[in-house]
Amino acid sequence: MTVLPGGRAVRRWTRRRAWVRDPALLSDLLADVYNALLTVAIVVAMVLGGAAGLGADLAARPGAEGAGLGLRVGWLVLLGGAGAVLAVVALAARLGPVGVRPSQAAWWLPLPVERRGLLRPAAAIWPAVSAGVGTVAGLAAVLVVASGGSAPLLLAGATGGAGLAASAVLAVGLAQVTARGHRRARVLVDVLLAVVPVVGIVVASVDLPPPASTPVVLWGTAAGAVLLAGSLAVVLDARLPRLSDAILRERGFAAGEALAATLSTDTRALGRALSAQAAPLVRRSSSFRWLAPVPRRFAPHAALVTADALLLLRSPRHLAQLLVSACLPAVALAVPSPVPVVTVLLLVVGAYAAGLAVTEAARRAEDAPVLDALLPVGAETVRRLRLVTPSGAHLVWSLAVFALLTWRYGGAEWLALGALGAPGWAAGAVRAAYRPPPDFSGGLVHTPMGAFPPGALSVVSKGPDVALLCAAPALLAVLTGTISPPLLWLQAALTAVALAVAAHVPRT
Repeated sequence: MTVLPGGRAVRRWTRRRAWVRDPALLSDLLADVYNALLTVAIVVAMVLGGAAGLGADLAARPGAEGAGLGLRVGWLVLLGGAGAVLAVVALAARLGPVGVRPSQAAWWLPLPVERRGLLRPAAAIWPAVSAGVGTVAGLAAVLVVASGGSAPLLLAGATGGAGLAASAVLAVGLAQVTARGHRRARVLVDVLLAVVPVVGIVVASVDLPPPASTPVVLWGTAAGAVLLAGSLAVVLDARLPRLSDAILRERGFAAGEALAATLSTDTRALGRALSAQAAPLVRRSSSFRWLAPVPRRFAPHAALVTADALLLLRSPRHLAQLLVSACLPAVALAVPSPVPVVTVLLLVVGAYAAGLAVTEAARRAEDAPVLDALLPVGAETVRRLRLVTPSGAHLVWSLAVFALLTWRYGGAEWLALGALGAPGWAAGAVRAAYRPPPDFSGGLVHTPMGAFPPGALSVVSKGPDVALLCAAPALLAVLTGTISPPLLWLQAALTAVALAVAAHVPRT
């Protein structure tokens, strides 16, 4: 009677054969581990040091006075930690949380061995990563909310944060058993991540104090989180054999695509890998009857603009991204005494995120220029048309955000400044969508962070450079709190330059 090896034995045999065929020096492995641990230690020290200083400063000073909503700093830290954990969970939902690499899928999945021992390491990676992020978030929250906190409180906060973060990833892993359940879990995580800044606005509106950080609450939360994570881990381990080969291959392929895009510094490929879904595409046809009165000469132009607008309206994810990106500067302006630097930072991040949300059509056209090739219009005309829908959508975003600046600082000039700068942000995002991919045909430049092709930085900066240049007047106005007429004229001139640069087609 032949005894088949278990999953653990198969993994051990594969590891040994890989070591024989590609022997890596132990010193290289230790150097990589040392660099990774040093990077993590530096990041954690910076986060916890800033949180401890902020908590001590809050304890020493009275509450700030002034106009505006009452969003307390404790809520900023709590919502920031929740957003970081949910971002990791959303990343795990897109790249896993359980998957095998293509090479492992080709060799392991056809074997008649038990799956639990084979897939346990793959199932433990994302919960461990999420638990690490939750630990840092829990420590930072206790340091700020409890104004420093004692060692037991810090331990309780770290344990509770790790348990809650790991539980979220394990729950997504349980939903991965079926394709429909995985899609629903992914949508749910995206919705929860989008709700975080909205919760900040609501909390600021009602001036709700942060949750109590008593030892009973912290230790009760930690115990419940650990118990929940342990229960979900046991259930997921029992359901590992139910994961189909197609799901494991698909998640492993998505993770491989994302890794390759990251190593090649191709952010567009990374975005495609993270946004790819297993759900079948729902194709809706439209007769475009409202384009019948358009003269035949301008019919291709109207069809292209209409297609871009329909793509945006039929993408709930990008509409939600517009809403969330508008909430970022709103949260910065909701505190009683806004910090100009923080407002500028969130305004830049939110505005560029909104620009990326409304330029999906340009990214798809660069990846597969089928429609552009069929239309009887020139390349530069196509790029100008690709700017119409993003400029209009970003105009709505800018009017909403700069209305908050008007409410905070006063003066209708803020609305004019936002309206003039909106096309510039759209132009930067469109320029980023059409930037060339990195060229790996020549020699690579070796750096401590890896090998990169020559000119990789210039490729990645195409798009953000134009957007930041165009945003200079608005950022200067936010830092100073005032707007002058020459600033409006400068904004109009920079926006015109940004539109011209985005519409330019380089000669190859």
